[in-house]
Amino acid sequence: MDPSDRHDVPPARATGTCRSVVTAATAARLRVTAVSEKPAARALTEACALKRGEKTLVDLIAHYGASAEQEMCLDGRCPGGVKGATTRALACKGALGTAYVKPVGPSGGEDAPRDLGAADVQELLDGFAAASTARHGCPGS
Repeated sequence: MDPSDRHDVPPARATGTCRSVVTAATAARLRVTAVSEKPAARALTEACALKRGEKTLVDLIAHYGASAEQEMCLDGRCPGGVKGATTRALACKGALGTAYVKPVGPSGGEDAPRDLGAADVQELLDGFAAASTARHGCPGS
């Protein structure tokens, strides 16, 4: 995803890929000042970045279909073998096949930044996975 295509808005004004990801209470607690999002669409890859000032706290990324399968294999988790507290693999209808949702830290690694706790990452990932998979019509969303 080209970061230049994103736009930053306060969390409460998110209408694209970050809509419904972070509650007002969570944004205040984590001191999230903005989210960086693209318009919401049924794309093969979606992303939502949570920011504190100019610093990106975490990127939340959802991959669908062939993009999901490729990403799981790159992560060493080929289809059927996804394990981990900070990823989600969900079955979707039709050609989408699988949704694979994960956090990516600012350094590009899967690990979340040090100033977010595991419970914070889980909460954010759950919100993003629910919003993104609902847009894509995946069951259980």
